[in-house]
Amino acid sequence: MNRIDLIRMGLKNLFRRKLRTFLTTLGIIIGTISIVLMVSLGLGMQKNMEKQLSERGSLDIVEVYPAGGNNGNYPGGGMVILNTNPSKSKTSNNKKEKIQNSDIITFKQIEGVEAVSPIIEHTVVMKSKKVMNSYIQIKGMTLEFMEKYGLDVSQGRMLTAEDKNGFIIGYETLYEFYNPNKENNWWESIDPETGDRLPPSFNPLENKITMSFDRNYGRDNRYIRYGDEEEQKPVRPINVKAIGVLSQYENWRKNNSAYMEINQLTALKDKYDKITGYREYDGKRPKKDGYEKVFVYVPKRKKLETVQQEIQKLGFTARSDANELKHQESMSNTIKLVFGAIGGISLLVAAIGITNTMVMAIYERRKEIGVMKVIGSSIKDIKKLFLFESATIGLLGGILGILISIGISILLNNMQNSILLNFLHIYNNETNPDIFIMPPWLIISAMVFTSLIGLISGYLPARKAMKLSALEAIKTE
Repeated sequence: MNRIDLIRMGLKNLFRRKLRTFLTTLGIIIGTISIVLMVSLGLGMQKNMEKQLSERGSLDIVEVYPAGGNNGNYPGGGMVILNTNPSKSKTSNNKKEKIQNSDIITFKQIEGVEAVSPIIEHTVVMKSKKVMNSYIQIKGMTLEFMEKYGLDVSQGRMLTAEDKNGFIIGYETLYEFYNPNKENNWWESIDPETGDRLPPSFNPLENKITMSFDRNYGRDNRYIRYGDEEEQKPVRPINVKAIGVLSQYENWRKNNSAYMEINQLTALKDKYDKITGYREYDGKRPKKDGYEKVFVYVPKRKKLETVQQEIQKLGFTARSDANELKHQESMSNTIKLVFGAIGGISLLVAAIGITNTMVMAIYERRKEIGVMKVIGSSIKDIKKLFLFESATIGLLGGILGILISIGISILLNNMQNSILLNFLHIYNNETNPDIFIMPPWLIISAMVFTSLIGLISGYLPARKAMKLSALEAIKTE
């Protein structure tokens, strides 16, 4: 018997009893829908969680703090408040109060680490002609690390060593520039017709900018910060130059800051402190005995946890946004496991149904099997026929289950509501994020898996059909 005859006969037998074939296939359909939808939901949750976290920070950065310092409670780092009275701070012998250059060298030697940079942060005022921004957080880091940090510059370019007092500025900070001599309303940045956000009116690349660490720079009303109201001599602002602007699609944590080469920023702050008589430090020159924060770049996410553990062994606090992703993945895996188990039970019942159907088919087709053997069909042909029929039931169930799953996923993706998104902890900025994602490998795997279930379920009935005596079958009929 050639293959074409075998396939034709197998399909004829299946569709001769359509209702029985459909009911047998139904279990496969239900199991496939359960498993495919849950896997696609898990993939969708994971992708949205990654996007959500990447909008807030970087999944390949480990933030390092002295033990007992930030402790990661302020993601991205707010303004660093230096401890001006270290004698009151007690730490154990194995914990570090500051991060030294020698520690940074040690971090670089940890497997999986590609780049390390100390981070300094200051709050500054920037002014240009009639507009100013009275609260900009500017971060200092090495130029080498700045590229690894993944700053997406959409206007201008990245910093180079030749850029004196140059900086990169976040797109969101441009909306915070205002004219202090007139009333400024947030709705002025919204298009009244479309409701869309208008581009910022201030372009730092086309304007001269001055910067000051003095919070009173450009203010009519004094900002009291140091506990006294004595008239303080104004400090001459620094001429700085915007070299690049971050993309509006960059994550909000990066987009709400400005960035400068660390040595240049340190030199400018040191000069300011010297001119002001170190008034931020009670008139005492602070000791440069290390850093309050260090960023470690780990490109391979699998290495993140190991790198964090190694840094913690050295007596530091280490955190990463990937920690939260791991927690969310654990939750999504639990959901997939529960519903996947339901789908697995459905497939098990379906497999038993296929076996039962094929066994019943043997009893109903004893004469047919006997005739096939008498006219010269080999027992292998009979085995192949029954295996083909059982595999076809599995494949048909898989295909129908996948088609229904695709339909359900499209429907739910287009009919999203806030309750469902909140339940799944999806909060990214997309209007309609895809909750269900079905990559090609998932569809192919489902079809192969259901076909294998059909083959395995039909194996015992096929062997039974092989062993059936031709004479007994004809005689009985």
